[in-house]
Amino acid sequence: MKKILVIEDDLLMIRVLELILKREGFDTELAFNGKEAILNLVLNDYDLVLIDLKLPFDDLREMADQIRRSQAARPFPIMVIILGAFMETAINDWFGIEADEFIYKPFVPQALASKVNGLLKVRRLQD
Repeated sequence: MKKILVIEDDLLMIRVLELILKREGFDTELAFNGKEAILNLVLNDYDLVLIDLKLPFDDLREMADQIRRSQAARPFPIMVIILGAFMETAINDWFGIEADEFIYKPFVPQALASKVNGLLKVRRLQD
């Protein structure tokens, strides 16, 4: 079973994401802030990380550093939930996170599931 780390600070949104991903057959682990995300990234391997960029700025900086270190040991795709397309370039410029995919709020559950499955399929082909 593929393991996905969901990093989101909104309780309702995290439950929605968890429901969508579990319905697709994924094992999900949840982090409600950057500190929890960093701990999870240090202790576990993930097949994909799903990040909502509404987290506090300091958490995002620290988390971005840990993501880069974790990816050096075992690459994984990153999918970012954002509010608008203008944010795509800012993510790499501000945090050095090179996202593999973006999804914009509000999103349709099937679109999220399709993008996650697509990223994981590409990763399987690369392995």
